[in-house]
Amino acid sequence: MIAEHFMVTKVVTAQAKELTSHVLDKMHHHKLRMLPVVDEENHVLGIISSFNIMQCIVPDYLVNGDLNQISYAPDLGILRERYKKIVDCPIQKIMDTAPLFVNKNESLLSVSAALSAYGKHEYALVVDDEKHLQGIISAGDILGRLKLKASEKNNA
Repeated sequence: MIAEHFMVTKVVTAQAKELTSHVLDKMHHHKLRMLPVVDEENHVLGIISSFNIMQCIVPDYLVNGDLNQISYAPDLGILRERYKKIVDCPIQKIMDTAPLFVNKNESLLSVSAALSAYGKHEYALVVDDEKHLQGIISAGDILGRLKLKASEKNNA
């Protein structure tokens, strides 16, 4: 089975100049954690994810473990202040410009291996040679397909 047969083709996307607040609303509305960022010709520029946004609002000194004890920190206040600084910024400033790309003719096994090796996100963007977005495949899509095939086999 190849990627073209199990990719999702109705993909919600974002534009690089969209504000973080608008993209977060779009993600929430569609119950998504990631959106491909495309230009006017549907070329992939990157992705924006809840992970990218969290990376921007959590202070580096907390991520790097520079504080021995952070239980006393005014956590909500810190996060809210940092969130306010990015919410009205275009996502091009915080998007991931190196997403995982796969080709529509790649095998299910190849896409699964690429997702496992990539480790950063659980999505692969299916693109053509010019990086036009053709679809998206998530780890959940693959697992769902495997579950479906297993149940079909059990019913036979």
